[in-house]
Amino acid sequence: MKIKHKIGFIALITLVDIFVIVLVVMNNDKTNIQNDVKTKTSAHILEAPKKEVTESVELADADQVEESTNEETSNEVIKENDNNPVEDNKENINNPVEENINNKSYDDMTIEEKEAALNDGTLVLEYSGLYTNTSDKLTKSRGVYNFNGHKETYYDEKTLPGTGLVIPGRHVAEDGTIRDQDGYICVAANQAYMAKGTILITSLGPAKVYDTGCAYGTIDIYVNW
Repeated sequence: MKIKHKIGFIALITLVDIFVIVLVVMNNDKTNIQNDVKTKTSAHILEAPKKEVTESVELADADQVEESTNEETSNEVIKENDNNPVEDNKENINNPVEENINNKSYDDMTIEEKEAALNDGTLVLEYSGLYTNTSDKLTKSRGVYNFNGHKETYYDEKTLPGTGLVIPGRHVAEDGTIRDQDGYICVAANQAYMAKGTILITSLGPAKVYDTGCAYGTIDIYVNW
C-alpha cells in the first residue's frame, strides 16, 4: 500500500509539473505573439513615414517639373515677343516729313520742313501750279523781299531773255516764274554764295540755281512779269 501511495504521489507531482510546463509554454507563446504584433505594428508605423517621404519627394519633383515647364513656356513667349527693337521702331515711328506733307499744306509747313521734304523727295513739285498763296513773298510791285536769310529780287525775261541759259523744259508757270521740267523755279546767285545746281526754298517756292552774276547773299528769281 505504501508503494501505491508513493507511485500515486509521484504521478500527481509529475502531472503538476507537466501542467506548470504547459502554462509556461503557453505564456511564452502568448508573449511571442504579442511581441510579433508589436513588431509588425512598429514596422507599419516605421513604414508610414517612408511612404509620406516618398510622396513628398514626388510632389517636390512634380513642382520642379511644373516650374521648369512654366519657365520654358515663359522663355518661349519672350522669344516670340522679342522682336527686333530697331524694326519695331521703324514700323511704329512715323516719318515726320511724310506726316507733315500729308497733314499740312505747303504754306503751313516751316522752312525746315520744306527743305527736309524737298531733300527727301517727299515734296511734290508743281510743274506750273502755285506753290503758295501767301502774300508774304516777292511780288512785281514789291521788287525786293528778305526771306530765309537771303535777299530776293527778280529779273524779267522780257528784258533779259536769257537765251544762253540751259534750262531743260523751260516754261512760264501760273505765278509768272520761269521753271524747269521738274517744276523748280529758275534763279541766279553769286557763285561763291550758291553754286549752279543748288536747290533752295524761296518765298515763291522750291528753286534751283541756273545763273550767276548776283551780289553775294542775293537770289535773283527769273520771271515773266
